[in-house]
Amino acid sequence: MKYFINPYRALNWPFENLLPNILILFFIFISVCSSPNEVLAEDKLEKVTLQLKWFHQFQFAGYYAALEKGFYADEGLDVTIVERDLKVSPIDQVVEGKADFGVTNSEMLLHYLKGKPVVLLASIFQHSPLVFISKTTPALHSPHSFLGKKILMNTASQEIELLAMLNREEIPLNKLDLIDRFATPEDYFDPNIDIISAYITNQPYYLEKNNIPYSTIYPATYGIDFYGDSLFTSQNQVVNHPERVRKFLKASLKGWKYALNNPEELTEIIINKFGSLKSREHLLYEANKINKLILPDLITIGHINPGRWKHIADNFKELELVSDDRNLDNFFFDPNIGRYEITKETIIYTGLLFASVVLVLLFMMIFARKLKKEVDTRKEIEAKLIKSEQYYRSLFHNTGTATVIVGDDLYIKRCNSNFADLCGLKNDEIKNKKKWTDFVTIDELAKMHQYHLDRTDNESTAPRAYEFKFLRANGEIRNVSVYVEKISGSTDRVASLIDMTEKVKTQDLLIQTEKMISVGGLAAGMAHEINNPLAGILQGTQNILRRLSPEYKKNLITTNDEKCSFDEIISYLNERGILRMIEGIQVSGERAAEIVKNMLEFSRRSDAGKTSCNLNNLLNGIIDIVSCDYDLRKKYDFKHTQIVKEYADNSYMISCFKTEIEQVLLNLIKNAAFAMAETAQKRTPKLTLRTRYKKDFIIIEVEDNGPGMSEDIRKRIFEPFFTTKAPGVGTGLGLSVSYFIITQNHKGIFEVESAVDKGTKFSIKIPSI
Repeated sequence: MKYFINPYRALNWPFENLLPNILILFFIFISVCSSPNEVLAEDKLEKVTLQLKWFHQFQFAGYYAALEKGFYADEGLDVTIVERDLKVSPIDQVVEGKADFGVTNSEMLLHYLKGKPVVLLASIFQHSPLVFISKTTPALHSPHSFLGKKILMNTASQEIELLAMLNREEIPLNKLDLIDRFATPEDYFDPNIDIISAYITNQPYYLEKNNIPYSTIYPATYGIDFYGDSLFTSQNQVVNHPERVRKFLKASLKGWKYALNNPEELTEIIINKFGSLKSREHLLYEANKINKLILPDLITIGHINPGRWKHIADNFKELELVSDDRNLDNFFFDPNIGRYEITKETIIYTGLLFASVVLVLLFMMIFARKLKKEVDTRKEIEAKLIKSEQYYRSLFHNTGTATVIVGDDLYIKRCNSNFADLCGLKNDEIKNKKKWTDFVTIDELAKMHQYHLDRTDNESTAPRAYEFKFLRANGEIRNVSVYVEKISGSTDRVASLIDMTEKVKTQDLLIQTEKMISVGGLAAGMAHEINNPLAGILQGTQNILRRLSPEYKKNLITTNDEKCSFDEIISYLNERGILRMIEGIQVSGERAAEIVKNMLEFSRRSDAGKTSCNLNNLLNGIIDIVSCDYDLRKKYDFKHTQIVKEYADNSYMISCFKTEIEQVLLNLIKNAAFAMAETAQKRTPKLTLRTRYKKDFIIIEVEDNGPGMSEDIRKRIFEPFFTTKAPGVGTGLGLSVSYFIITQNHKGIFEVESAVDKGTKFSIKIPSI
């Protein structure tokens, strides 16, 4: 509710309307005597030029909308939109007067700090679209994996966000295998290039359309959250044509609002009237991505945060791109500049009016004390509102991350719901009740206290970004990355936290998978080495049997020449069991050759992707491999295990990565053998293998009659690093890697059924061909 207390009526002042009337006259004089700086402009449209930073595409849809929907014409402007000439910088075009307005990214601030007279009008993209795209297999998720990879990027200031990220992570350019130029569409399909700098709004479209897997590395993940496309002009334009600048800015922002609400219509305009070479599908893909960078539902289009630009300037100084600080007041456009021109007559009238006001103020002095209390109250409310605005702007600045504001006494003053979820508590249980150090593990507590002391003494000595072990309310420990920044004008600090636990686990899983591949390679090498002497043994036994066969006349002739009976020789060899031994050597050798063959097939890594495999043959091959397994410590021999094969009548074919499925089955069968060894004294180990078909799925079941497991263990069986084996016996990664292979690589289902002392059954469901 708005209300006003009239002090004149309260004191029965007889001239209660005198001051309001004088103030009205004052403003009438100002309005009449003040003349707009550009009121005498001609009625015809003013010609202005907008210089784009790239070629025609949805990235500039707001300006096309303002032109085609008549928003520029409504403001009296005749606008020409010019595509980018890669030989010339948009900033130079505007500064040199060849264009009146331009579109560029955060590099504009770098040019301003170096002395160029540029003025920021609006920050259209609240976040930069620049990212690194990794096409490697496995995909990369960190810039620390760039070493030894072929990287394509332009190290000029246009990609300053990426350079800032590499600098922050202490990755020097001279250590990278770098191709320094702009990327072309063909580069995204070049197998010799591993990592490419790209716009998240554009280039991923080519990869997704061609089903090429990739991963994205965002600078914001590492604390580099710059603005993207921004509208700017020159200082000369602001000083000499401020009204034109205001009109252009107003129409442009109106155009962006229209473009974001009507992407299909703008797509047609860009294709038909601006001759974009992109397809309609590509432009709509770009529109969807750009909407997420502008955030029109959360932030006013074109919103500028001076504190955030100051942070970007600090990053440039950290990169040693600039040496001295420069005041940013002239960098931001003042919409009130040049709005009025005070004439000489106005000064005279104002002086006379001021003298009159002074006389009136003499009569108002009696009200000063009464009004002072109201003024002080309003100032106090205004101060609280300003402080509250600073709190909430800082608290929710990084959407999607856990954010807190910590006081100088380490108590948490504010937190968002993401932080409460990370802690496992409610907001009310945290604010002003919990300290920052309550969520730090004991072994890192001293380090955190030292960081706090360093920030209190000298802000620059303490790290802004670091990782630590986060202690949840339930005792669970999470790997967390944090970025800490001091709030301007306060001793409080805002911290943004990102939970890195799953990322760390994934990295460990990838390492374990690579180790298993290495073991497979070692097995292949051993199999090759065994093959050579084994071939000699088999050839020798075959030749011996041939020389003892009556079917070959040469054998009979030789015995006659030696004056001995062939039948007597054969009778002697049979009597002494020599022929049986030789045949046993041959059978054993052939058995060994079959095992070696299966080992080679298991360890041979296919680069051709998915292949069609016979499921029953796949299981038989694995059984052949494990049938030779023997554990001296556990006193079990797999040959003593009863194998029951309940295969489907039809030999179903599955489309799979053969070596990965072999790895999963080998792991399940080995685990079953290990478990059944514990109950071998009570019952004969029995392993049942089943294959069947059901509702578009081919099902594989591996069931044992071992000790089984409790429900609590069953629920955690697929967790990374969870194992029921003794320390040093198992890593806890076998089943988690297997689960990843089935559910992620093959889009299947992996389930387990078990009960204590009733055995365990693992079921794998893979979509049929």
